[in-house]
Amino acid sequence: MKRLIYILIIGLVVLLCSYSLFGTGEEVSKKINQSICLGQSGAIAEYFAPEVSLDYLGSESMCSKGQTEVVLREFFRQNRPSQFLSTTGSGLITGNLTTTSGKSYRVRYILKNVDNKEVITYFCIN
Repeated sequence: MKRLIYILIIGLVVLLCSYSLFGTGEEVSKKINQSICLGQSGAIAEYFAPEVSLDYLGSESMCSKGQTEVVLREFFRQNRPSQFLSTTGSGLITGNLTTTSGKSYRVRYILKNVDNKEVITYFCIN
């Protein structure tokens, strides 16, 4: 009986440690959302897949991770964020980005688990 309790305790510790080490999609989306609110394109780009489907102000294209970061950096340079309010779904995150000039943009992105890592495969600003 004592052995069974030790095995259960060790199993629980391993489970909790793996949860905190690898994180969840929700934790990743919180980090991305915070980076959007702060206008940190480099921090967001850490989560881009090698190729991202980018929908930027009505223009859609497949872009490399680097190209997507450049577009996002330029957007934040021209539109300094002041607030980002989002809702999360199963992989689809949507939100409203308000800029310091008072303009509002709709932001959407899709998170997918690829090789045990959460990555952004689609990013949209309209």
